[in-house]
Amino acid sequence: MNDGREELVPLRTDFDAAWRGFDRRQVRHYVAAVEADLRLLAVDRDAAVARADDLARELERARAEIRELKERYDRVCRTPVEPDALSERLRRMLELAHAEADEVTSRARAAADQSWETTRRATERLRERHERLVADLDARRHEMETEHRDLLRRTRAQVDAMTREAEQRRRDLDAQAQRLRAQVEADFEVAMAARRAEALREVADQRAAARAHAERLVREAREQADRIVTAARAEADRLAARRADIASSLRDAERLLADLDPLLEPVPEEAEVVTHLAA
Repeated sequence: MNDGREELVPLRTDFDAAWRGFDRRQVRHYVAAVEADLRLLAVDRDAAVARADDLARELERARAEIRELKERYDRVCRTPVEPDALSERLRRMLELAHAEADEVTSRARAAADQSWETTRRATERLRERHERLVADLDARRHEMETEHRDLLRRTRAQVDAMTREAEQRRRDLDAQAQRLRAQVEADFEVAMAARRAEALREVADQRAAARAHAERLVREAREQADRIVTAARAEADRLAARRADIASSLRDAERLLADLDPLLEPVPEEAEVVTHLAA
């Protein structure tokens, strides 16, 4: 008999994943154990309810049987029953009942007071036994119903407490995750700022190194140019001195040639020979 009570299990196990918190395996193991206990309690509850229903049906059958026996007793004692209206077994029982009734009647007539008192006491004992049985069954059923209600109340209270605890834990984990996210973002911003500062320092260092390298290259180029200019000037001075020497030598040669021109003129005899040869 479930009658809609199985909504307690299975329990909700889809906890939110988080970086910190309980071990998911332990949580699932605990929830599985609680579900197993709840299922056992549900089975015991259903068995108890079924047993109570069986006892109630047995009680009702006992009451019906008692009423039937009373009715049969009344029919046997007061109203004769036609044998053709009954089955063979009932007919035999009726015959035996008639025989027993006749015997009881004959003995009752002999000792009426004692027989009626005995019958009254037997009837009273039967009534008391019946009432005790009914009271025991009612008390047992009431006890089982009370136990069942208490079990459901405790189970619902436990489930509600677990639900509230899980919800509070989820809120705590959400808040913790939010704080962790904010801390991570702050750390990221600090790291990015430090990284930017480091990058700026590296760029400044690279620029300074490039500027120093450029200045060194310019300085070396200027020094090389100065050396080249100095060498060129030295070479120019040397060439100028050489040219002056050559010019002086040329002037000396020209003076020498000028001095030699008169000596190179032919004498009259050589002039005739030259003229003759030219002719």
